[in-house]
Amino acid sequence: MPTIKVVGAGFSVLTTAYFLVKRGFKVQIIEKTSRAGGLIETLQTEHGLVEKAANGILNSAKLEEIAADIGVPLLPARREGRKRFVYRDRPRQIPLQMTEILKVGARVLTNVRSLEPQPFESIARWGNRMAGVAATDYLFSPALGGIYAGDPNRLSASLIFGRAKLPEHLRTTRPTKGKTHGTVAPPRGMQQLIDGLRGWLERSGAEFIFNQELSDIDGRNPIVICLSANAAAKYLTEIAPEVSERLRQIEMLSLVAVTAFYPNGSNAGTHGEEGSATLNGFGCVFPRDQGFRARGVLFNNCIFDGRGPAHSESWIFGGALDPSVIDLSDDEFRDLIRRERQRFYGRNDRLLAIYINRRRKAIPHYTIELEQILRQLPALPSNVALVGNYLGRIGLAKLIERAAVVAEEFSQRFAT
Repeated sequence: MPTIKVVGAGFSVLTTAYFLVKRGFKVQIIEKTSRAGGLIETLQTEHGLVEKAANGILNSAKLEEIAADIGVPLLPARREGRKRFVYRDRPRQIPLQMTEILKVGARVLTNVRSLEPQPFESIARWGNRMAGVAATDYLFSPALGGIYAGDPNRLSASLIFGRAKLPEHLRTTRPTKGKTHGTVAPPRGMQQLIDGLRGWLERSGAEFIFNQELSDIDGRNPIVICLSANAAAKYLTEIAPEVSERLRQIEMLSLVAVTAFYPNGSNAGTHGEEGSATLNGFGCVFPRDQGFRARGVLFNNCIFDGRGPAHSESWIFGGALDPSVIDLSDDEFRDLIRRERQRFYGRNDRLLAIYINRRRKAIPHYTIELEQILRQLPALPSNVALVGNYLGRIGLAKLIERAAVVAEEFSQRFAT
């Protein structure tokens, strides 16, 4: 069997390498930086865990298989961490008024035969057509904005709901549910999953080459490119120029995650104060007309055990509707968080520590334009494959599925 080069060292690379090794391939991982994990990184601080990117991953049968192999346990989300809130004058689990709910029901019944999004239909247009303005503004747009960070007037409903007819060479299977449903995470944070994958790969004979870029790609040796769309385009300029040009057109969005720590009920008394204001749940998203600059806030202590000892919140900013927020200074973010929390809780709490993580051009904008690009994306040479969150499925669980498909296809092409 040939040695397969895998470019990058993020989560998609590690899972792709895992499935390739499981199929008997030798793997060489080439990464231009000095660490594995890409955007995923966990900081261990005196106040608790800080996740620089994802704080968990949607569980699946393949994830459970990986975790068992590499010896990394997975914690389920706490029961109180399953509640989601939308802010409409205050945090609400059901942000629609009764009259609006009745109108939504009537619209859905009327349009039951046309629930599926039409090609090149935006989330805003689909939501208004299917459920009305209120449901679009206070359910679909904020909820999907919290995941995709996009503009609802440009987000592709077909891509987001997995109904877009994409070429066979972009095939990704749907995750099979695992024994534990919902979001899971390792006890010591997502870095534990990264470290576990790297350790397993090294023990299995995979070679890591850090601080080096792949010089070129020839037309013979198999290679998997697990980079952002724009970065992948650079490697494809010579061997697949049309694909390269299409990938360069994909818009990328910047995000800022601000994790802030406050006294909780057990450590507040030493300072003569009560514990900080909290809300039990996974988090809360903010419709754009509610006066918040944040797209949403995560209540870290409620989602998984062991995220303290202090009370921890992660406020998410940026995306398509607020690209300039990434340029705020640290002091401006501290002031912004203070104002947002004052509006959210109606009080201020003593800030223990704050960690600001800016991620420039971190995720693809899942627009109608992206749907058009992917529908027309030519096939690559048979020795080259792509894995990335711009290929029609976003999220770590979907990256696992795409990685498994690529390993299967390479096994059929190159196994001897």
